[in-house]
Amino acid sequence: MVDAAAFSRMKPTAYLVNTARGAIVDHEALAAALNSGAIAGCALDVHPEEPLPMSSAMRAFGPEKVILTPHIGWQRVESRQRLVDTVAFNIGAFFAGDRAGANLVSE
Repeated sequence: MVDAAAFSRMKPTAYLVNTARGAIVDHEALAAALNSGAIAGCALDVHPEEPLPMSSAMRAFGPEKVILTPHIGWQRVESRQRLVDTVAFNIGAFFAGDRAGANLVSE
């Protein structure tokens, strides 16, 4: 989905952030776009192959251009707490007999 044609339409100040699926970004085209200055940088939490191979072109860039995380971007304290709160809410709703309310996110 995000290939050389997509990078050619971006501004040189653009940053690509991928937290969806690694395969939606063509990493060869991304490396070329970064090398040519077609885009300013990227942050990748997902990769076409996980863990990201040591031979990946993305590893050659410094943190001023490329930020890599190992598919853990969601694991902030706030995200984990929201997950725990939702599970507790759903368990409470289930045991209270509220089958319709179970699987809802607590507010």
